[in-house]
Amino acid sequence: MANNPIQEMIAAFAVGCMDKENFIQFKNYLQEGGELPKGELGELQNIVAMIPIILDFENPDPSLKDNVAKRLINMKDEIKTKIREERKKTFATNATKSSTFVLSKTKADRITTPQTELELSGEHKFPDTFHSTTKVEIPKELTKSVAHELRSSKIESEQPQSLFAPGITARNPETPSQPNEKFSNSLIGWVSLMLSIILFCIVGYLTYNSVSSLNKKVDELESKITSLRSELASSTNFVNNYISVIEFFNYKDVSVINLTATTSGDKATARVFLAYDEKEGLVQFKNVKPLQPNQGYQLWLISKGQAYSMGVYTPNGSEYLRITSFPFIPKELVQEIKVTIESNTGSPTPSVQNYLSGSIK
Repeated sequence: MANNPIQEMIAAFAVGCMDKENFIQFKNYLQEGGELPKGELGELQNIVAMIPIILDFENPDPSLKDNVAKRLINMKDEIKTKIREERKKTFATNATKSSTFVLSKTKADRITTPQTELELSGEHKFPDTFHSTTKVEIPKELTKSVAHELRSSKIESEQPQSLFAPGITARNPETPSQPNEKFSNSLIGWVSLMLSIILFCIVGYLTYNSVSSLNKKVDELESKITSLRSELASSTNFVNNYISVIEFFNYKDVSVINLTATTSGDKATARVFLAYDEKEGLVQFKNVKPLQPNQGYQLWLISKGQAYSMGVYTPNGSEYLRITSFPFIPKELVQEIKVTIESNTGSPTPSVQNYLSGSIK
């Protein structure tokens, strides 16, 4: 149980998901001479490295590319709309500020009357008639002066209102006017809009190219994996088909007998491999003629004029067939190996006509 934390740390380190605190503890443990399970870290790292080969690749949905392009186009339209709204808000704010400035100046002109000047200078002191409940008598001279001031203010109000407050002169004609400033601001806005559109087009193009290149690489990797799997399958079939041959040729004493057709013009051949010490053998037929459904090729060993059966075979192609019956005859007494066409159940004696024959030299 004491080794479980160490094994968990080894597994997390091999996978690459160890956090900082555990990594520091693991590092200190190794630096202080802590022992690790032998070979476990290397085996885990090998397994993690084989994960990309073991797992099957999944193709992304073909509609992903179209969705990315549509999303980029929608983002471009949204950015255009936001920039236009910001420009409109900026223009409205500038216009509101300028109109507020002019109105505040004109109001200041209207409020600054002789009456207010008298109140500011302190020549007349008026009681608070608005909040007070007591009756206050106002002198007649004061009412006459207020009426005169109201008449004069009425005459001034009938005149066309100036855009500039008193004491403020018009702008210098040499200074740029407000329409020029608006034009420059709008020009900057359009330039920034065009630059943003160009930038998003570039980003969209690069994204499309990267997605296309990734799809091509995935297709290439899939084709390579398919070819490797086919090669692995063929190698496995080869090993399974020829495992008996591989095991047979590990024997020390192996004799090879080549058999040929007895009739001229027939290209049928056979090869017989005999391991006398192990009492095992293999036979391989090539270019033999097709047999009837109830027939087979029977292999015979001839010693001192006596024929010994070594099995009946119905070959399919050029595969190696294991000899089912091996007579206990010494190697020095074997004279000839021959093949005859017999019944598929076998014959106690060979036919007169030999199909293939070969002698041991």
